[in-house]
Amino acid sequence: MLSLASWVDTRTSKLSYNQMQSMLQTEFGGMNEVLADIAFYTKDAKWLKVAQRFDHAVIFDPLQQNVDKLSGLHANTQLPKWIGALREYKVGGDKKYLDIGRNAWNIVVNKHTYAIGGNSQAEHFRAPDAIAGFLTDDTCEACNSYNMLKLTRELWALNPTDASYFDFYEKALLNHLLGQQNPSSDHGHVTYFTPLKAGGRRGVGPAWGGGTWSTDYNSFWCCQGTGVETNTKLMDSIYFHTSDTLYVNLFTPSKLNWSQKKVSITQTTDFPESDTSTFKISGDTSEWTLSVRIPSWASKASIKVNGQAANVDIQSGKYALIKRQWKSGDTVTVQLPMSLHTVAANDDQTLGAIAFGPVILAGNYGQSTLNGNPTIDLASIKRKGSTGLAFGATSGGKAVELGPFYDAQGFNYAVYWKLSGKLSG
Repeated sequence: MLSLASWVDTRTSKLSYNQMQSMLQTEFGGMNEVLADIAFYTKDAKWLKVAQRFDHAVIFDPLQQNVDKLSGLHANTQLPKWIGALREYKVGGDKKYLDIGRNAWNIVVNKHTYAIGGNSQAEHFRAPDAIAGFLTDDTCEACNSYNMLKLTRELWALNPTDASYFDFYEKALLNHLLGQQNPSSDHGHVTYFTPLKAGGRRGVGPAWGGGTWSTDYNSFWCCQGTGVETNTKLMDSIYFHTSDTLYVNLFTPSKLNWSQKKVSITQTTDFPESDTSTFKISGDTSEWTLSVRIPSWASKASIKVNGQAANVDIQSGKYALIKRQWKSGDTVTVQLPMSLHTVAANDDQTLGAIAFGPVILAGNYGQSTLNGNPTIDLASIKRKGSTGLAFGATSGGKAVELGPFYDAQGFNYAVYWKLSGKLSG
């Protein structure tokens, strides 16, 4: 690694600033990230200076000032640069890098993100808030969401009291990346884009973007590589800890061995099919704080410890802090009631997606072709049982089945609808 880094240093040190900036117009991945990491692990500040040669001024300067100049840029070329900026901040402490990474995240999430948590159309950022006009078969490149999750983790680690970061993480993971893999494939084939046009279908897209699912030997897209990584990292970011606090960021069946405290925590849940997660503590008795993310969509959350309501402050979009002397056998039950709500397109409040809790719902149109976004009668949307995520609705006077978008495989679907009336209940 150091030999390769030395080669990079030797080659780039011969270039003037202007020559280097010209070279950075070509996609170069996360070079500033890896070089900053080398600086961190070697404790040699030389490598931070080499990393900073990859600071792309035309991208970094507007973001430092919180100015959105992303329109027309190739999206996934930029994302690794921002991750690298945060690594540069961690190593060198220059706040401008924190501003660049944080502003980039806020701009993308608030101005360039579709309801499923993905971004970009035909691999590029469009004008701020341009969503309704870009619902095509080449929306939401998978690599972008993969890298947005990395950026999100970095930012959250710098501010672990801000639950909004993992609200976004949850949205993109559940609604975009979980559905990227073909469930009918024995080899884990994945998509490049996730079409959001009316009547779209995963695995069907423009020929230049793969056109279909990946294959064993005839595909080598960027999204195939990150797609493989995504599905080996589903256990990432569920838990984080400090010396005295354990953070629960995701509701995923899992077991954590917290060796520093000599305890294990087992999370049992069917989330998001169910709204309840149970945590069982085993091991040594000790005092520490369990910090549980209460999602912004969960307005009536509750927490019980050993079957009794916990005396803690519970607010949506915040962390609930449970500090106590924990002993083996203790249980914590977190209930996050879900409800229907709409996610309107930034540029057209009459057009939007339907969500139940964090889950975007898609309409099943089978093999039918749609010539535009169908109109949905919001009041007609009804859950088909007290559990599960199957819904029925009326669209254009006809019944339509709704279910989780992450399960929308093998049929044409609708994600964005013309919204009519109001949700009931």
